[in-house]
Amino acid sequence: MENDTKLNSPAATIAKRLPLFAGLAFAVVVWALLNVFEHEYLFRVQELSLWLPTKVYFDERMLVPGGLMSYIANFLMQFFYYPMLGSFIYVVLLLVVQWLTMRVFRIPTQHALLALIPSALILCCSMEAGYWIFQIKTQGYFYSMLVGFLFTLSAMRLYQVAKDWWRYLIIIGVAAVGYPCFGFYASLALMGIALWALCRGEEGRGVAALLCVAAVVTTPILYYSVYEQTRFADMFTVGMPAFEFSKRDLFTWIPYILLYLFPLVVPFIPMKREEGKVFRTPLLLENVGMVAFIIVLGLVFWYRDPNFRAEIRMNHYMERLEWRKALDVAKDLKQTPTRLVVLNKNLALLKLGKAGDEMFHYLDGGEEPKTPLQIRLMQVGGKMLYYHYARMNFCYRWCLEDAVEYGWKVDYLKYMVRTSLISGEPALAQKYINTLKKTLFYRGWAEKYEKMVEDPTLIAKDREMASILPLYQYEDQLDGDNSLVEIYLLNYFAHSYHEFTTPMFDEAALMCALTLKDIPTFWNCFFRYANSHQTNRMPIHYQEAALLYGNLEKNVDISQMPFDKMVDARFKDFMRFAQKHAVENAERDPKIKKIFYERYGKTFWYFYFFIRDVKSY
Repeated sequence: MENDTKLNSPAATIAKRLPLFAGLAFAVVVWALLNVFEHEYLFRVQELSLWLPTKVYFDERMLVPGGLMSYIANFLMQFFYYPMLGSFIYVVLLLVVQWLTMRVFRIPTQHALLALIPSALILCCSMEAGYWIFQIKTQGYFYSMLVGFLFTLSAMRLYQVAKDWWRYLIIIGVAAVGYPCFGFYASLALMGIALWALCRGEEGRGVAALLCVAAVVTTPILYYSVYEQTRFADMFTVGMPAFEFSKRDLFTWIPYILLYLFPLVVPFIPMKREEGKVFRTPLLLENVGMVAFIIVLGLVFWYRDPNFRAEIRMNHYMERLEWRKALDVAKDLKQTPTRLVVLNKNLALLKLGKAGDEMFHYLDGGEEPKTPLQIRLMQVGGKMLYYHYARMNFCYRWCLEDAVEYGWKVDYLKYMVRTSLISGEPALAQKYINTLKKTLFYRGWAEKYEKMVEDPTLIAKDREMASILPLYQYEDQLDGDNSLVEIYLLNYFAHSYHEFTTPMFDEAALMCALTLKDIPTFWNCFFRYANSHQTNRMPIHYQEAALLYGNLEKNVDISQMPFDKMVDARFKDFMRFAQKHAVENAERDPKIKKIFYERYGKTFWYFYFFIRDVKSY
């Protein structure tokens, strides 16, 4: 009777339900964090992937070991088209990982938080990527380790529930079938089975362990002749993320290494089943420590660079032509922006016709992306910039080259459809439209542009393309940008002297001239702008530049120009202040520079004297 009372006590009830409480709490927190902070990131992740329900696509995935894993991973990634749905599926699978971990390693309920460690590590693997999402060659990267580890746990569990000689057949099956489908994670399952068998002390454990070790060593060697596209050195690691084994990428590997060690270490940890004793001091400290460890993992490996998030969010809004929201993201940034943030901001202002009055109302500079990678602006945001600046050949070319290098993605296909339409190649556009129509969520998008193939007059009526066509007035030819997007665009617009111009093109040219700080180029673009914009008011920043350059060099007579009285008075105040606090000293003294920013930070003059040595990438 006394034992029954203990088993039904509140402490015993909590102990039995602890896995459910811990797992659900973890899932709810992760789901909330993903939707509050990473909504646009998740959508971008699925844009940078592609899944097609075709035999050709499936066969392409299966050309390398681990092909089924990447096929499933890409399938799951597309549900991030609706981030709330996609993140729900993701956290549910993390709960499945916890449940399988409990079963495979026979973890008692009072140690349930230990079973959350693999789920937390998988989350870290997914969320630490940052700029890797643009360069990593692992197909279905965001989900690949989750799918792979689920197979590892499932294979180990299948071995455990099997009896007698069936266990040997399962080992052979994991090696023969699991390896081509899941790559390294099949080998990890075999190593986990070997250690579990040895630790359990069951009959036949020695034979099972030897069979597993033999399979881990020989399976990749035997399959090498089958997979002609995989190097021999990669046969043992295929399915793992495509990071380099170098000091540069060592930090990135840490959550993976911990995840891979988990099934190899936990079998050696002695665990006693003591139901109903969840409030013992050592156990309480253990659970508190586990919670702290999971939190620390998240804080350390969850990529939270504000510039990266700003770039992703701006891309999200600009794809929807929500230019003002994109500008709000840039304005909310409290640190030196990357060049992509600055370029996105300038593009949004151009589209809204606000560049001349607001171009320097935002933080400027050139913070380098916080990543060990050699990042090219082309890979991160160059395609969008080329598209919206009507450099169609460049946009198309880089989509095609990156597709060859990193695999086809929805993002590339969408740009190739639109650039083909604007370039007058409807048949080419139709080819990519046919591909997108096979996807789960982009059929409607593809059908919209299919109507433009059938009726090209719809192109000029489309809101997005109507904002691009004024910049596409000239013969488009592919010269060379050396993958330096910003430098190419600056020189192209600032130094283009065409017989026929448009107001938007001339505004883009003047914006680029201001960024270049080239005085003769500025005057050329300034007068072109004045001729194409028949208005009584010249935007403030263009007046500021004309006043400054007219006083620095007397090559242009500005005495008859109708400057606003407020702008003229403020310029005189700036010159007096600059003479009092020499600009040379201000550059060396952060305090004086701060004073300049507080008084003149939203002017071209501050940009001219203080935003220097900016490096594009």
